[in-house]
Amino acid sequence: MQQVFKQAIAGAALAVISVSSAYAGGFVDILNTGARTPGSVNNVLTDPFFLTGGIPSSWTQQATMTTSVYSPINNSIKVGNFIDTVWIDATSNQLIIGSYFQLLPNYPAGNIHGGGGISEINSIVRTGFAEVDTISAAWYFAEGVYSGAEDGYRLRDPSRSGYVTPYNAANAAAGAYLDLDKVAIRTDVSIGEDNPNSGIYFLSVDASQYTYEFGSNAIGIIQGASSSEGGRVSQQMWISGYRVAAIAAVPEPSEYALMLIGLGLMGFVARRRKNNDLS
Repeated sequence: MQQVFKQAIAGAALAVISVSSAYAGGFVDILNTGARTPGSVNNVLTDPFFLTGGIPSSWTQQATMTTSVYSPINNSIKVGNFIDTVWIDATSNQLIIGSYFQLLPNYPAGNIHGGGGISEINSIVRTGFAEVDTISAAWYFAEGVYSGAEDGYRLRDPSRSGYVTPYNAANAAAGAYLDLDKVAIRTDVSIGEDNPNSGIYFLSVDASQYTYEFGSNAIGIIQGASSSEGGRVSQQMWISGYRVAAIAAVPEPSEYALMLIGLGLMGFVARRRKNNDLS
């Protein structure tokens, strides 16, 4: 169902930060089967997805925007802020898109779900990857990168799929959930659990083959249903943001030569026809 949302775009101040190089993680390739990519753990010392040293100085910011996110049930209720940022890594020649979500208190006491409020975010789904062969994922703390941000919840088990629930590992291995256009990142952003912010979730692709573009309904911010957590209802908020786009191929010199020959032949045929018409 198409979701109702509003946007407010503003600049997000970024600052390169340095941390201890003792952390031993980095970018991990996402499985191309639709299954969840394993390995994420709740310990930055052993989490393979945790970005060693934070955002490096070789990254150059290309674009950033902040979107105010509103409830799809009641579009007068602002539920959070989403920051979308694009970088280029000059060292590895990678295009990197970062996702950060801040959940705000957004409901009157005792009226969480019926009033359209959001209490938890379980997945962030990005679109625009249908033409991409290899996507890598990593994450880092948002505090110190975005003004006013907190550390935030880690990235979990990214997959080339939409939001999937319930999840069955055997079905996933058989490709039942595969959607090459999407990348779903599990998270657990929750006001009630005292973690109302995500970390920055990075997705990386080859910058020699792909660029970025702005598109509507590019990002899904999803609250999953839960009968065991106060009867939480499913809500999906789709907002505009950055997508990956393939770079148009530049013709080889031999292809240019063939094009010129073709144009010459077309001109010759056109002249012959004109001369025949005049005779």
